[in-house]
Amino acid sequence: MGEKGNNPHKSSGFILLLRTLKRVIRRDENYIQKVSAFDEKADTIQIRHNGDEDYGKIIYVIKENSGVDGFCATVGFVLCRLIYATQHGFAPVIRLTKEFAYYDEEMSREIANPWEYYFVKSDDYDENRALHVCYSNYYHMNEIREKYHYGAYDEENYHDVKLFNVCSPIIREYMVLKPSVVKEASDLLKPIKEKGGKVLGVHFRGTDYKKGYNRHPVYVDEDQTIEEIRKAMDTGKFEAVFLATDDAEACDRIRKALPDTPILIHENVYRSDGDESVAFSTENRKNHRYLLGLEIARDMYTLSLCDGLVAGKSSVGFLSNLYKHSRNEEYEYLHIIDNGNYSNDNEYYKES
Repeated sequence: MGEKGNNPHKSSGFILLLRTLKRVIRRDENYIQKVSAFDEKADTIQIRHNGDEDYGKIIYVIKENSGVDGFCATVGFVLCRLIYATQHGFAPVIRLTKEFAYYDEEMSREIANPWEYYFVKSDDYDENRALHVCYSNYYHMNEIREKYHYGAYDEENYHDVKLFNVCSPIIREYMVLKPSVVKEASDLLKPIKEKGGKVLGVHFRGTDYKKGYNRHPVYVDEDQTIEEIRKAMDTGKFEAVFLATDDAEACDRIRKALPDTPILIHENVYRSDGDESVAFSTENRKNHRYLLGLEIARDMYTLSLCDGLVAGKSSVGFLSNLYKHSRNEEYEYLHIIDNGNYSNDNEYYKES
C-alpha cells in the first residue's frame, strides 16, 4: 500500500502533463494536432465514469444542438445522433435542457426532460449513475449528415431510399410521438378518410423564411404554392387539403384563393404576421413555449398521414416524409418546390 495521503491519480496526471510539455517543447506536430482536434473527430470518444451502474454499456447522452434551432430541426439533429449511437453500439438517452427553444418552465415542473413533452420515453438509463457515459457533440451528428446526405435543403433527399432505410427503424424505436399528438392528427383527417377520400398535405413555410438566410431555401411564395395545389387537385386524387403553416397571412390568402377546395387546418394555432419567426415569439398564453412545439409536432405528423404532399424545402416537410416512410408508406403524390438555396452574408440568428 502507498503512504497515507498519496494520490495515484494526481501522480499520473502530473506525469501526463510532463510528457505533454516535452512533446510541445520538441514541437511534435503530429501529437499537437491530435490533441487539438480531439473534440473535432467523430470517432474520438470521451468516456466519463459517473457511477457504477449499467456495466457493459456505454450510455450516449443526446442534447439539443443549440438554442436557436426550430422544433423539427432539433428533432432532425437528434435523429442523426441516434443513428450515430446505434451504429456504434451505444445505449442512447435523449436529455434536452433549458437551451431547447421550446423549453417551458411551467411544463418542466411536471416533466423534467423537454423531449418528453412530445415524445414517449424510450429509455430507463440514468446517465448520472452509469459506469460509462459519453456525451454527443456536433461532429458525431455531422458525420451522419455527410455519410447519408441527411438534410432538408436538398430536394434529392426527399426521395433517398437509403436514407429512409437508415432513419425508419430509429424513428420507430426512439422517436414515437405521444398518443395524444397522434390522435389529434388522425382526428382532423378522419371525416375525409372514413369516406374513402384522400387528403393532400400542404406545408407553407413563411415568416422569417422571407428574410433569405444564407444556405436556407429560397422563399416559396403563396402564388407558387397555390399553383402547385391546383395542379395536385387537378389530378383528381384528393378530396381535401390539409394546410400546415406558421404564417397567418399566407393561411388566409391560400384559403381565399381556393374557395371550392375543402381546406383543413388545426385551429387555435399560433401563427405570425410579417417576417418574424414563430419559434422565438412571446405571447401571453399559458405554456406558450410548449404549445409552439406541440403545434409543429402535430402539423408534421398530420402531414405524414396525408396521401400527398406539396411543400417547399424545410425540416417540417422533410420529417413528415421520414415519418411516413417509417410506417412503410409513401406519398402517392409528392412535389417539393425547389427554388434553390441562398448564398449570401445574411447569417441566421436567434430573434430577440
